Amino acid sequence: MDRYNERLVYGKPEGKTYIRLFLVSFLMLSSFFLMLTVSSLFLFIVVLSIYLLFRTLDWMNLEYEYTLTNGDIQIAKIAAAKKRKEVMTINLSDMKSLENKSSGKVMNDLTRTANFEIFDFTEQVKTEEYYALYVKTTKNDRIIILDLDENCLEHLKLYMKSKYNATYVKKEEKKEEEA
Repeated sequence: MDRYNERLVYGKPEGKTYIRLFLVSFLMLSSFFLMLTVSSLFLFIVVLSIYLLFRTLDWMNLEYEYTLTNGDIQIAKIAAAKKRKEVMTINLSDMKSLENKSSGKVMNDLTRTANFEIFDFTEQVKTEEYYALYVKTTKNDRIIILDLDENCLEHLKLYMKSKYNATYVKKEEKKEEEA
């Protein structure tokens, strides 16, 4: 029997999205002023830059979708709830371990960027509890930061067995500890 679980989480826009937004806005404003002063041929560039601006604004509303099937994880980016792009697929055989991000081991490994490729598919809220998935690759190993709920963790616990080192922290318990 196949096991299937899906989770949708909000994501933080990438840095390159902000750079694109700035460049497109600059192009739009400069071509608008050139259109008014030099020639109406710049109208085409204004219209094109407005189109590009709206395409870039779509990526400001970013979500990540985790699809777990029999222990394998597929991660996709969804922009403005209409454009979906598969980012990564992780096979169960490539997973080394699953840890809480707040653990000392993970915090130490996150500072050693020469040894690991780090991917963060979360909203990156400082007070939230996230989970680090270690994945072996042919080059540097990867640390993938995920925002997993209790169902996803139970799913992974069933398939990862001895590689599973995470403990679930409920949102209410976390808030009580801070108070």
